[in-house]
Amino acid sequence: MIPHEFMTLHTAKAIEYLIAVSYLLLFIPFWRFVNAPVEAVPAHAPRRVPQPGQWFAVPDGLFYHPGHAWLRVDGTDAVTIGIDDFARKLVGAPSAIALPAVGDTVTQGEPAWALVADGRAIEMLSPADGTVLAVNERARHSPALPHEQPYADGWLLKIRAPRLTANLKQLIGGRLAKRWIDDLADSLRGGLTPALAQVYEDGGVVVDGFARSLDPGAWDEVARRFLLTGETNLAFPHATSPEENGGNHA
Repeated sequence: MIPHEFMTLHTAKAIEYLIAVSYLLLFIPFWRFVNAPVEAVPAHAPRRVPQPGQWFAVPDGLFYHPGHAWLRVDGTDAVTIGIDDFARKLVGAPSAIALPAVGDTVTQGEPAWALVADGRAIEMLSPADGTVLAVNERARHSPALPHEQPYADGWLLKIRAPRLTANLKQLIGGRLAKRWIDDLADSLRGGLTPALAQVYEDGGVVVDGFARSLDPGAWDEVARRFLLTGETNLAFPHATSPEENGGNHA
C-alpha cells in the first residue's frame, strides 16, 4: 500500500468517528427536550359580556308599574312598594328621597315620591291606590339604600290598597315583565350613538346613572320621560294577560 493512501484512509475514518460522536452529543439534549414533561398552562375562560336583557334585574314574585316602581303583595290589601333596577340605574344614587307621610293617600299612576340627585327632583308614580301605612325611615335617612338594595332593605312604602285587584290589572308581572325590560334594554342598544356609547361599560354593562350619558345637560328630563312623569312617554305598551302577568291576586 502506498503511504499516502494509508494516511488518507485513516483520516477518513477519523472524520467519520468525529461525525458519529458529534451526532450522539447533539442527540442527547434533543432527546431530553422531546421527552421533557409538558407544563399545563391554565386556560382562561373568555370574558362574559352581559347581554342587554341582563342589564336590569327583574325578580319574580313582584308586579311592576310602567313608571318603574315595583309592588309586592303582602296580604289581602297590604302591599310594599319600591323602585326597580331600571329606575335606580337610570337616575343613579340619590342624595335625598322625598317620601309621603304615614296616613297620606297615594293614587295609582300619580306622583307619590321623588328621588333627588344633583339638586334635581325626579318624581315617580305609585303602582297602586291606598293609604300609607309605613315609610322606610332608613331609606329617608340613607337615600343610597334604595339604590344599593332596591328589592330588599331599600323598599319605600307600605300601603293599604283596597282596590288591589283592579290595580294589579294595570301592572306587569311574570314573563311579560321580563319581556318588557328586555325591550327597554334592546331599545337602548338599538339607539346607540356617539353620546349613547357611554352607556356601555366593560363591553356591555349599563353604567350607573345612565340618563346623564344620554343627555348630560337635561338628564333629569330624560329620566322623567322614562319614569312617565315627563312630557314624552317612553314606556312600552303592555297586555294584561293573567297567564303572562303572573296571575291575579285577591
